[in-house]
Amino acid sequence: MIKSILKRFGWLVHPITAFVVAQICWALLVFTWIWWYLDREKAISAVLAKVPAPPDLQAGQWIILLQGGILLALILLGLLMTFISQRKQVRLNRLHESFLSNITHELKTPIASIRLATETMLLRELNPEDRRKFLGRTLSETIRLQNLVDSILVAARLESRSYTVQRETIDLVALVEQTVAQFRDRIGTQREIIFEKIDPLKKKEFLIDGDTIQLQMVFDNLLSNAFKYTSENGQIKVLSTLGSKSFSVDIQDNGVGIEKDALKKIFDKFYRAEGTSRIRVQGSGLGLFIARSVVLEHGGNLIAESEGPEKGAEFHVEFQGKIAARRG
Repeated sequence: MIKSILKRFGWLVHPITAFVVAQICWALLVFTWIWWYLDREKAISAVLAKVPAPPDLQAGQWIILLQGGILLALILLGLLMTFISQRKQVRLNRLHESFLSNITHELKTPIASIRLATETMLLRELNPEDRRKFLGRTLSETIRLQNLVDSILVAARLESRSYTVQRETIDLVALVEQTVAQFRDRIGTQREIIFEKIDPLKKKEFLIDGDTIQLQMVFDNLLSNAFKYTSENGQIKVLSTLGSKSFSVDIQDNGVGIEKDALKKIFDKFYRAEGTSRIRVQGSGLGLFIARSVVLEHGGNLIAESEGPEKGAEFHVEFQGKIAARRG
């Protein structure tokens, strides 16, 4: 009985409730003080007029009132900042809990698949074709597990600023082509991938100083994101555009789309834009955070666009760099 009552009215002892009540009491106290002061102002002025004092003393009472008002405003501003900070901390804690739940599932799934395939090969005599199938599944799940661990490590290093980028000259045109080809081989016919290149300069490459592994992770994460939020037999379009001084990649899908309010949050760590999505997906919530962080680290820009739910989404990546004739 008591537990039921506490559970029902637990919000009364919540820190936010206490904060709001304290502010209401504070505001009422100040309002009462100001009201009393204004109500007694004429009487106070009459008393001061009978006291031999400098003429500017009467004006001083309004200066005191102004100073009190400024002090009150500063106190309220400080309390507001405290409230906003507390709300952000609560949201971060919720995202962290969601991340732990999702990451636990993401880790258990490939581990269970690898264990099942390994036990099957140990306990049964398989023909070469079945053995190759199980080995292929094991390799695929191992790669998935490695990518997940790499994402967690990279996200932690990016946030702590302890990650040192291994700079080398990279041809982004070739890197995107390779990443799209590998991703297409990995998903097979589950999604239709259309890859188009716009290269008016012909036989050119786009060179940039950066980390090959990180940049591959950027485009792989964006393709994986489009894959997850696009229904089976959906379409993913990749447009590679090589300009005179820039290189951009647009990844478009005809999936569930993104709500307008979520467009500002999808690059936050742990955030997952689900809401009205008809597709429930698992993930760490780190893919887009890593992608944008790496792009910014390499002097580029990454933005997301969507007309709304069920209208697909588009991610635009752009880099500035140097262009040189293709080698070889």
